[in-house]
Amino acid sequence: MKKVFLLIVCAVAFMAGQAQVKFGVKSGFNFANIVGDGDDFNDMKLSFYAGAFANFPLANHFSVQPELVFSRQGAKIEDEGDDHKYRLNYLNIPVLGQYNHPSGFYAETGPQFGFLINAKLKEDGRVHTVTDNYKGFDLSWAFGAGFQFTKQASAGIRWNLGLTDIWDHPGTGHNRVLQIGVAYRLN
Repeated sequence: MKKVFLLIVCAVAFMAGQAQVKFGVKSGFNFANIVGDGDDFNDMKLSFYAGAFANFPLANHFSVQPELVFSRQGAKIEDEGDDHKYRLNYLNIPVLGQYNHPSGFYAETGPQFGFLINAKLKEDGRVHTVTDNYKGFDLSWAFGAGFQFTKQASAGIRWNLGLTDIWDHPGTGHNRVLQIGVAYRLN
């Protein structure tokens, strides 16, 4: 995994020297869930994400966009009147290939490397740290689309499909996150 990450960093650095890089910030809402054994986590948790990106044009209408994003994810369960809310904070690094149509529409896809910062469980009004119950790394695949309204402002939607098991105990669990947000290019 370290070799893949190093290769991506080298490729991005090479592209930066070859193209007019556009930097920006982004933020929006997460609709997150965890799916797995028993489908216990059936209710989506509303949360947020915020981060920065660099967009490297490759050719006409095509670019690569690596990002650094703080993302609050997790799930919510109602079990016989009790609410359990799982809050997982990740530092995500998506590296997306983008098709940019002249009309302003764009579509994107690519891997996302997630690093768990911490995990908490809120039940009965108490908050417990449960970071040890989760693996520190989450690999996802992202699919997205959006519209560039002006040279600076855009809005988009993205589906992050968790590919790796996030639980550090028997059973399986995978992140599923729908993101809706806005972005602003700084240059």
